[in-house]
Amino acid sequence: MATQREIKKRIVSVTSTKKITKTMEMVSTSKMKKMQDRLLKTQPYSQKIDTMIAHIQETAVDDLYDPLLLERPNPTRVMLLTITGNRGLCGGYNTNVLDETIKFKKKLSIEEGKEVLLSVMGKKGINYFKFAKETMYKSMPNPEDKISFTDAAAYGDELINQFVSGEVDEVYIAYTKIISSSSQKPAIIRLLPISTEQHEIIDKGGEFKRDYVFEPNPYEVLSSLLPLYVKVKLYTCILESGFSEQFARRVAMKNATDAATDMVRELTIRYNRARQAKITNEIAEIVGGASALV
Repeated sequence: MATQREIKKRIVSVTSTKKITKTMEMVSTSKMKKMQDRLLKTQPYSQKIDTMIAHIQETAVDDLYDPLLLERPNPTRVMLLTITGNRGLCGGYNTNVLDETIKFKKKLSIEEGKEVLLSVMGKKGINYFKFAKETMYKSMPNPEDKISFTDAAAYGDELINQFVSGEVDEVYIAYTKIISSSSQKPAIIRLLPISTEQHEIIDKGGEFKRDYVFEPNPYEVLSSLLPLYVKVKLYTCILESGFSEQFARRVAMKNATDAATDMVRELTIRYNRARQAKITNEIAEIVGGASALV
């Protein structure tokens, strides 16, 4: 049985750990709220771009053409961007998106015979692929809550140039999608070429007849909107992944804090029992000694 001193040391150690996990929970909650606010501000802008693209496609007399809409007949090279976190202690967040990436990569390379170029954002993903000896086309740390639209736009331009130049035939993003405020799951979407079916018209003003005049023409308007769509989509995926990571870390740290609280309670009971047993033993020894003197 553990001594009083050993139990006391464990109580102090667990209490210190509890303070750390509680602090990390509070920090994650703050970062999660910040990411959520930025997502809410981005959504109307993203939805409006989708609506404008859908309106142009709906009202155009001829089929619209743009390099970013071009489906390659036999795509052979694919860019796969995987978004992970820089740190752990967030449950299965990193593991889930990496598992999804590996499965999708095997599907493309083995079943479809395509060459997959891995672009990894986040130190956890980089370390994983280094350990697995997987070649990475590009790697970068995750900017997390410091991400700006300018950063996402610069990387979006790079992906667009690679696609338009023919260096890659398709671009996919593996990230963690927000299903609801309390549910997220890994997902993979195709960023390029842009599918004409993924835009929907969101009209809150009721049904009305649309009659547009395009200046200079619908082709140039669409050509200016599509690169912006790619950049906003990439920015949104990074924000959703950041929110999901902080949510997962907050839950993990809350569970750790609750477990530490239960452990301290149990150790305190054991300490009190050991202390009581020691006192009882000492009283018994005193009574026994006194009886021997009589």
